[in-house]
Amino acid sequence: MAFLQAQILLSMNSLEAMNSSTQQSNTEAFAVVLCHLAELHAEQGCFAAASEILKHLKERFPPHSSHAKLWMLFDQKIQFDKAMSDGKYHVAESLVTGITALNHMEGLYRKALVWKAQNQTPEACKVLQSLLILCQKRRNTEMLIRVILLISELYCRSSCHTVALPLLLKALALSREYQLQYLASETILHLACSQLMLGIPEQALSILHMAIEPILAHGSVLDKGRAMFLTAKCQVASAAALSHDLRKEALQSAIQNLNEAKAYFVEVDCKERMRDVFYFQARLFHSLGNLQERNKCAMLFRQLDQELPSHGVPLITRL
Repeated sequence: MAFLQAQILLSMNSLEAMNSSTQQSNTEAFAVVLCHLAELHAEQGCFAAASEILKHLKERFPPHSSHAKLWMLFDQKIQFDKAMSDGKYHVAESLVTGITALNHMEGLYRKALVWKAQNQTPEACKVLQSLLILCQKRRNTEMLIRVILLISELYCRSSCHTVALPLLLKALALSREYQLQYLASETILHLACSQLMLGIPEQALSILHMAIEPILAHGSVLDKGRAMFLTAKCQVASAAALSHDLRKEALQSAIQNLNEAKAYFVEVDCKERMRDVFYFQARLFHSLGNLQERNKCAMLFRQLDQELPSHGVPLITRL
């Protein structure tokens, strides 16, 4: 839908340019649409296409021209997201300064993301609390919800699930009140992850169905992978109480979902997530007695773990 709306706006812009007998339109709206198109392509793993769009923006809006700050911010954000996906946190951290200069709130949020990834929880919490107050003052509801979700993740990592749940319910209420459907779906993913960690995977699976469809239809490739990975983890946890045959069937279904999650992570070259999938698959193949596939996944996990060592975050607590 976002792609469609962007194309409609571009078409309208082109028609206006033709009607006014001008060759190009260098309006702010045109720059915003192209920036969002670049971001959408990057979210789907089409980094070459995103680079081409940004190249066009740089040519049409040189650095010292009006509206140049728009593509500068999106360019930095796309580079940041790519660095985080690659596990190159030092590169992502170096980009935070530039993002902050262009958008203070976005910069603070990205700084917290880096610190969370580096397990610097106290520093991340401090920044997020400041950002929370700033969001409330400026009435930036979308950023407020994103901050609440990130704070809840930090609480879950610290095994404070009962503290995280009220925050997630608040985020869900805000998302629905302001009709932010995608953020509501993302919040449901976090709620399901919390329920999994609280030992109620059946309930987590039941609410996951509310979020899976919008995320698979409209979400970024990374979010699609995260959703399928979480589904697989819930399936495995729910299978513990089943009979032998039903448990085997549930584990095989989980492996299929893990294959789908892995395919999404491969699209954006997210090696850190791929490493987690291989680890989980190795455990499942071992449980099913498939030693050949177990050894294959274990070898792939080891290769990626040597390249990107894990930072001590338990696999089950990670969304």
